[in-house]
Amino acid sequence: MLEIIKQRAFEAKCAYKKGLITRAEAKTDIEPYIKLFNNKSMEIAKKYNMKPKKITFAGFIR
Repeated sequence: MLEIIKQRAFEAKCAYKKGLITRAEAKTDIEPYIKLFNNKSMEIAKKYNMKPKKITFAGFIR
């Protein structure tokens, strides 16, 4: 499931950069991946007593 969400997010990113979809459409496809990534980052950071490296929509699009 994670691979499917990740693939969809990267496809939406490419389509947005090419101008095929709007920012709102890209955000709906990318947001589930960002949430999963940030949750996993928080778990790993907590395990090793570090600060989590989170991503945002704007950061992912760049």
